[in-house]
Parts: sequence; C-alpha cells; structure tokens
Amino acid sequence: MQVSMRPSTCLAAQRVSTRCFKASAPAPRVVSVVAQATGKRAPADAPVPALTRPKPASADKQAQAQAPSQGPSQAAISEAYIKAASSKERGETVEVKIVGQNEGGVMVQFGPLRGFMPYNKLDPARLRACANGDLTKLIGQQIKARIITADIARKELVLSERQVAAAEALGRVSEGDVIEGVVTGVEDYGAFIQIKGLPDVFGLVHKSEVTWARILTVDEVLKLGQEVRAKVLSVDVANCRLALSIKQLTTDPLRMSLDGLDWESADVSAVSEPELKALVESLAKSPGVTNVTVTRVAVDPQHVAQELEVYLVRTDSDGVYDAVARLGTSNTQLKLTAPELSREQLKQMLQRVAREVAQA
Repeated sequence: MQVSMRPSTCLAAQRVSTRCFKASAPAPRVVSVVAQATGKRAPADAPVPALTRPKPASADKQAQAQAPSQGPSQAAISEAYIKAASSKERGETVEVKIVGQNEGGVMVQFGPLRGFMPYNKLDPARLRACANGDLTKLIGQQIKARIITADIARKELVLSERQVAAAEALGRVSEGDVIEGVVTGVEDYGAFIQIKGLPDVFGLVHKSEVTWARILTVDEVLKLGQEVRAKVLSVDVANCRLALSIKQLTTDPLRMSLDGLDWESADVSAVSEPELKALVESLAKSPGVTNVTVTRVAVDPQHVAQELEVYLVRTDSDGVYDAVARLGTSNTQLKLTAPELSREQLKQMLQRVAREVAQA
C-alpha cells in the first residue's frame, strides 16, 4: 500500500524543524587559555588555541600499567630446561606435582615446565591404589622422580618415578658382582638383560662380551627370554644401567693355550718379524698410551696365525694391560700402560693399529 504525504504536511514539518534548530542566543565566544589565566578578556579577533594531545607516559609508567604476563618467560623456560638436563646427568631425584592425566600417562609440574610421566614409569603400587583405572585421585600429589629426557629443542620433559627405586636398588650392586637376569632385547651391538630382583634395572652385554668365540650376530648366542648369568663390569647410576659380560665368567681359551707355551723373557730386540716391530712402534705413538714394552716371546706350532692378531688378555686396576700379538707361530707378549683408556677403548685401539700395520 502506498502512503502519500500532502504538501501542507511537508511544509508544517519544515517549519517545526526550523524552530527546533534556531538559536535563541548568540554562540559563546572561545576564550584563550592565556585570558583565563590572567583574568583579562581576549580581543574579539584572538586566534583559537590549537588542540594538542597529552604527552605519553614514561616507559616505566607504561610498563607498570601493562597487565602481568600469563606465563613464564622464554628465559625462565630455558633456564629450567638447563636445570633439568643437569639433574638428569647427575642422576638426581627431583620432586614434582601431578597436575593432569591423559591416555598415555600423567602431566607433572617441574618449576615452570610441564612434564610427562608415562603410566609404565609410575610406581605400580600407586596405580593399584586407583580403583577402576580412575587416576583423578592422583592429581595434586607430590611425588619423587628422576628425569630421563630433557630436550629444550623439542620442548620435551619426561620423568620416571620407578627409576627412583631402581637407583636405590642399583646402590647395592658393585663392579665384579655376578648377577642373574633374563634377555629382554637383542640388538646388533649387544643384548639387554633385565636383572632379577632389581626392578627397572637393565644391563647391557656388548657384542664383544657375549662369548670368546667369533660371532657375526648376537642372536647366534642369545635369545629373547633366555636366562643368563653375567659379571658386572661397570655401574651407571645416572641411567640405571649396568655394563655386563657373559664371557668373563668362563676361562679365555686363548689364555689356556698361551699358558701352555714355553715362554722366554725378552725385549723388543728379540722380535724378528717386521710387522711385530711396527706394531710396537705404532702402539707407543698412540694417544693415551704412555709406555709399551715387550716382556716375553714364545713359539706355538699348534696355532698358526695367517695375519697379525692382537689380543688383550689381562687388565690391572692401575691402567696396565697385557696383550699378546700373534703372527705365524710367533707369540709376543706386550705390557701397555694407558691409565686414561678404558678396557674397551684399548681393545678398539689394538684392533685398529693391527689393521693399519697389516695393510701397510
């Protein structure tokens, strides 16, 4: 429906509008700031003062007026990761608070960092106390744990409560002890052994410590689930690991054959083979070796070495090692002083130098 407005109505509205906007008094004059301050009336043609914005507050006052940050600074986070990595290296026990959970484990608070603890790293007794798998009762609890991963680049912090008990158990193990365990993993470089009676304590048997015989792969000798006895070579408290040897619980066949030889006391002048002389000279120049001497020689017609072979046969506690070099039917015993080298490092050096001399 169209609505039309008559002309008279429009004119009436126009007159009303004019009356509404007609000023009843002249507009007030603008008085300058100077006139207000002095009390003198400004002349009629005085210019209108320019409007200016207020000066900004100082940097200190602006900072005070800003709302506080909602989280830790990047510097605080970096410092916390450095602290966590240091605690991991020293094998320290830290205290954390459980603040949440997910499908894989619980979240814990370590200073300004949020860490993660998988369910299999929690104390089994703590898990059993939670009815029907409801772990909400754990939230808010303070627990002791050890840091197993602290990676600032990946923003990853992983902890373990079970390693606290493992570290305490590891304190009862000493170098030279004989332990029993079960093979839980076989790799190219060795086998992992779960120690009986020591929960969460694992030992590594390096490939070179599995057997005196020459093998290509570790699984030629060890299988998953196999029970073994091993000798403790070293204790790593920080990582709750043991270095183990299975072969050192049996007599070295090489030493048995060497013990049956007719040895004669000698020095390097008694060595006639050029390869053996070059071996002695190269070992004396090797990093970490302070002295090399020839102590005795023997002939073994029952065992003929087709190429230069070097074996480490005995280790003293003060960094003195006995080795035997074999070439053809000749056997030469060497005494090496290398206090800065471990047994494994010295074995690798002997093998490397022997290859270099053989290829020269």
